[in-house]
Amino acid sequence: MSEVYGLLIDYEYCSGCESCVVSCKEEHNYPVGKWGIRLYDDGPWNIEGDRFNFNRIPIPTDLCDLCADRTAGGRGPICVHHCLANVMTYGPVKELAEKLAAKPKQVLWVPQYKPLEAKGKFVSQNEKRHRAAAIDVKAVDHFQNTVHVESIILMTYCGSDGKE
Repeated sequence: MSEVYGLLIDYEYCSGCESCVVSCKEEHNYPVGKWGIRLYDDGPWNIEGDRFNFNRIPIPTDLCDLCADRTAGGRGPICVHHCLANVMTYGPVKELAEKLAAKPKQVLWVPQYKPLEAKGKFVSQNEKRHRAAAIDVKAVDHFQNTVHVESIILMTYCGSDGKE
């Protein structure tokens, strides 16, 4: 049986630069709205006094395949290669689990490249959603824009109680 590999991310020192996000998106040529790894914010929220919790946590998505082409050639995943804070480690899960046990504020990810199996097909439960209509856009020589001035004036001169 082959060894299982994963990512150990020490989010205590993640600077939030998003170089992992950008490099992954470029490496895999993901379209707008798709990512192999995302950066999430935990906080800021007050712990006590002047102490705040604020973490930037890189999280692989269901599209992460740990850069199978790169790792098959003996190279690390592109997110690890481009991590400016050097907080991402790629390796066998057994070795990474030992490192995880030694220090808090780390996460161990074993991404599964199974986007449909992991989440299933998305079916909206919101029956009242708006649907956009497709339109043809043509080039024009001039553009005219109209603003409803009365609304702007009323909003500008209304007091906090909503009265003029």
